[in-house]
Amino acid sequence: MVKDRIVSWFIKNILLPKIEIISQPSFLLISSKGILLRDIAFPEHIFVEIEKKIKRNILYRIGKCFGYNYALNTHFETIEGISENKFRENTYFLVRYIESISYGKKLIYTLDYKKKVFKMKMKDYIVCSKNGLGYIIAEGLTAGFYAYATCDNTMEGVQTKCQGRGDKNCELICAPSKVLKEKKIKFLKETDLENLEIDAEYMAINKIRPTQFARYSLKDLIDSGFFEYSKGAIHYKDERHFLCEASLMYILEKELKKLKGGGKVLFDVSFDYGKSLAEESKYELNNHATSGSAESFITNYMSALGWGDVLVIKKSGKYTVISNYFPWTKWAKDIKYLMFRGMISGLLSGFLNKKITLKKFQTDFSGGFLTVIADE
Repeated sequence: MVKDRIVSWFIKNILLPKIEIISQPSFLLISSKGILLRDIAFPEHIFVEIEKKIKRNILYRIGKCFGYNYALNTHFETIEGISENKFRENTYFLVRYIESISYGKKLIYTLDYKKKVFKMKMKDYIVCSKNGLGYIIAEGLTAGFYAYATCDNTMEGVQTKCQGRGDKNCELICAPSKVLKEKKIKFLKETDLENLEIDAEYMAINKIRPTQFARYSLKDLIDSGFFEYSKGAIHYKDERHFLCEASLMYILEKELKKLKGGGKVLFDVSFDYGKSLAEESKYELNNHATSGSAESFITNYMSALGWGDVLVIKKSGKYTVISNYFPWTKWAKDIKYLMFRGMISGLLSGFLNKKITLKKFQTDFSGGFLTVIADE
């Protein structure tokens, strides 16, 4: 539709540059109604592989909890507080926004307002098109978002078709559980959605500060050609990175650590990604933005993706990694930073041709921000 193309163009070229802050080293932020949300650009591959190794119900819960809280913290207007026309308008712009940041292509949706049924067809949707699963992003996140928007925690999501399973399109339905039962669609049930409302503490700890170690922002590395940025999608080589609020990383680890071996899966998948990336990128060490060393490559790559102001130090033959201004949530003391430590352990191992594992970590809040320190 002509309208869809015009709206998508407006979002990509006018709206996104105003709300998407990618020009500050170590920080990625999205401005939403007066709140700055701290984003990370996650490698798609990590989520593709995690979904192959963890049970669907756990992954679905992770996605739904995140989606619910993301809707809450972006102040998405709920069905009880606005007219039907306004709710339909908000849904339309939400779909076009998802399309504009390249979570998927050719998004076509329908909305049954009275029955609270949302259906969507999509091409090349994030994660699921690569593994045929999509439990966290496609099913869980969408269900959680619409559970909040419709004020109905029985809202559940099911991907009935998927390109990753050989179908022509990915197809998703979100509806209250009783409607899915009537349609004889099998679904997972998750109604225990913990509230993670962003408050003044989140804003204060995550505010932009001058960096000590990272010199380049994501925008700088896009402009230099280190990253490719097109239509809202960030690529390094062939790897798509998707922007998402940092709470996803916390919820993911919090839930996986409840499973026997779940934390190890998260670390190992992150390690394998980092190692593979380094092995493919050794020639990039001569790029001007990396200053010719593995340590500076990691500083610039990780910092540009929003993991804080990262420094890699070698002392007495052992590596230490420091990240000042690490993205903070109220769960900062509840996780072990497995994805972060895994990715950097893998990067170091791949660049240096020997296994390096950042086994230990500590956190510090004395400066009014979160510092994460990881050691061999």
